[in-house]
Amino acid sequence: METQDNFAYLLPFIMVTFGCIFLIASRWSGASGRYWGMGYICAALGFTAPVILQGAPPEMGALIANLLFFAAFFLYGHALLMRFRRPLLVVPRLLVSFIGFAAVTYLILVEHDLRGQLIAGDTSIAVLLALAVFMVRRHVRTFADKFLVGMAGLVVIETAARTLLMMLLTSTDAYGSFDTFLASDYAFFMQVGASIVGFLLALTVLGTVMWDIVAEHRHAAERDPLTNLLNRRGFEVMLPDFQRGAVPAGSVVVGDIDHFKQVNDRFGHAAGDQVIIGFADVLRRHLPPSAIISRFGGEEFVAFLPGVTAAEAARSAETARLAFATADWGANGISSGPTASFGVSATAPGDHSAHDAIGRADASLYLAKSSGRNRVGVEKQLAPVAPSLRIVS
Repeated sequence: METQDNFAYLLPFIMVTFGCIFLIASRWSGASGRYWGMGYICAALGFTAPVILQGAPPEMGALIANLLFFAAFFLYGHALLMRFRRPLLVVPRLLVSFIGFAAVTYLILVEHDLRGQLIAGDTSIAVLLALAVFMVRRHVRTFADKFLVGMAGLVVIETAARTLLMMLLTSTDAYGSFDTFLASDYAFFMQVGASIVGFLLALTVLGTVMWDIVAEHRHAAERDPLTNLLNRRGFEVMLPDFQRGAVPAGSVVVGDIDHFKQVNDRFGHAAGDQVIIGFADVLRRHLPPSAIISRFGGEEFVAFLPGVTAAEAARSAETARLAFATADWGANGISSGPTASFGVSATAPGDHSAHDAIGRADASLYLAKSSGRNRVGVEKQLAPVAPSLRIVS
């Protein structure tokens, strides 16, 4: 009995601790952490309800405990669905909760069937979480996500297996009172199983919450906040390694908005920001899907196109140039549309990094600018040391 009492206090303590951690971490990890936190706190209150309400009628304590468990598993499912951006299925899950709780209430108040209400309650909460696991099963990507869905599935399996064992191994009059149930081996093993599985799930959730926080900070560190393209640091991280084996095949496209300072001076910095955002969108649409695109700073953009020849890159740059030059900026208060110039270069044997190709693309861009702007300058490798340049207008 002493061991059972220890578990009765240990499990709620574990759940409240993790619940508070998730609620605090949700400030940085998103809404799913908030729902995990509320779910764990509800579960902790569900386990402690019979102790807190010792002076009240046993039926009241059982109803409140079941209500809290239903809330906990509803919130667990909500957290899973939110994390994987799946439909929340609020109405179907509320319907399952209502039907399950109605059955539990009937079995407690009318039938006085403690065994029956345990089976009905555990079956309902298992279905609640199983619905969410089923909805997200095909949308996991990272190892952490797979582990999280696996642990949530383990909670479903543990709850379902425990319920099945009760149905097979106990009779309808097994528990004459709630005190009899609390003193039973089933109650002991239920608390042990819930402690182990709940602790493992909590550790898994904590790992994914920390993963989210690190990913969010990494995203902020490697992305340009205005365009959501890579910044210089993120671009460096994404570039292929030139130090291993052959030089990676590909091309570099450098783009620069012509006379951008005049856009800011004539139409204001807010309009200038919209032009930069528009240019970034043009690059996303017209460069190949595999392109690694970055905003190096100000109005300068650099993209690495893996496996693409200089001629192919030049055609993509020309398409982007035309799209940008013919864009309508009237909604942004810009009367005369801005243009852009591009420089293109391919990687070459002897390059130590992508910056060698970027340097040659910059030279091509300079020639495009000096030749009248609104055009594409393309390096043509006639000699490894002194490349000549061709202008495509």
